[in-house]
Amino acid sequence: MYLFWHAIFAGILALLLYRLAKPNPAWPFLFTATFSGVFPDIDHLLSWSPDFLTKLFPRYLTEGLSFSLRTQVYPCYLHLWLWPLILIATAILKKGKPRKYILAAAAGWTLHLVLDGVILLL
Repeated sequence: MYLFWHAIFAGILALLLYRLAKPNPAWPFLFTATFSGVFPDIDHLLSWSPDFLTKLFPRYLTEGLSFSLRTQVYPCYLHLWLWPLILIATAILKKGKPRKYILAAAAGWTLHLVLDGVILLL
């Protein structure tokens, strides 16, 4: 359910951002935002358990749609607000076409942390 819901919500966000961006960016923009919405879960490999395989996709439609705040994310270092903040700062400093893609990555990553209920900055 983790992979499924993060990908669904990140895909919806990517489509929304794609429609709002003027002029419309290229199609890889959608992939960038969606991938960034799922990517932070790669750090769960540091604490992998075979039980996680059963939690990638929901068994019924509403499984995994609960919200709770997380104050402990270690050893999941990609679940820190530091990373999307660095991406936003990079986008502010960067000029040209890459800026949209960096902002798409920051938006996807931010959405992931919001969905996970992470409140830890560093």
